Amino acid sequence: MSGLDIRLKKLFHRGKAFVVALDHGLVMGPLRGIENAMSVVKKMGNYPDALQMTPAMLRTVEENFYSRSSPMLIARLDTANVWRDARKYDQGYYSMVYEVKEAVRAGADAVVTYLVVGYGDDRIEGYNLEQLSKARREAQDYGLPFIIEPLFVRKEITDSIKETNAVKYVSRLASEIGPDLLKVDYTGDKNGFASVVEASFAPILIRGGPKTSNDLEFLKMLRDALDSGASGITVGRNLWQSQNPDLMAQAVSKLVHDGASPEEAVKILQK
Repeated sequence: MSGLDIRLKKLFHRGKAFVVALDHGLVMGPLRGIENAMSVVKKMGNYPDALQMTPAMLRTVEENFYSRSSPMLIARLDTANVWRDARKYDQGYYSMVYEVKEAVRAGADAVVTYLVVGYGDDRIEGYNLEQLSKARREAQDYGLPFIIEPLFVRKEITDSIKETNAVKYVSRLASEIGPDLLKVDYTGDKNGFASVVEASFAPILIRGGPKTSNDLEFLKMLRDALDSGASGITVGRNLWQSQNPDLMAQAVSKLVHDGASPEEAVKILQK
């Protein structure tokens, strides 16, 4: 068994993966809930299978990962200005910030990159593809799982497009680059998302996306995605911006790993 296989098996506890994304600061700044990196990581406990953050953040909170039961670490390598509020982009940029070897030095068990489709200048998309190909080869050299997060964007919309055909297109495009995993927008309907899973070559973790209106709605979205073929979930704001992030982590873990219904999982938040 290779190092890559070992790391992938560790990520998928009972066949499903529960990842918490904490790397929003690289694209959105210090959002509410992640202003203090040390505090938010402690709140997660050992419920997630992995935490996603930048190598710089990994070094800041590394003391939380010395035990055998600590979550795995997924390092974000790149950034874009799709979600920036302070000044909306004119043309858009994509930039690789870290090399895979820097993520390895910081203690990462896997790496994740964006594939951003839809910026005004196609040369940016071409550069993005070249950088992902390079990062994939480096990750293979180190035996690290390589994750691509494909996004279809439009300048006039502040988040990625979740329409089924758009998600299916970027997911298939990302699949052809050769990742070990994909991190994909949930389309909002089970049949549509099932067609995305069918058209993709790599196991899919869904993106948790923007904050939902309530906890039950969020948990139902996760359940629907898993029932439609997702191999796991990645969540961010809906967890660390919740009233009780520690209880939400427990509720999500129960839903992902124990097969709990949203109604059963949400009871944990009512303790």
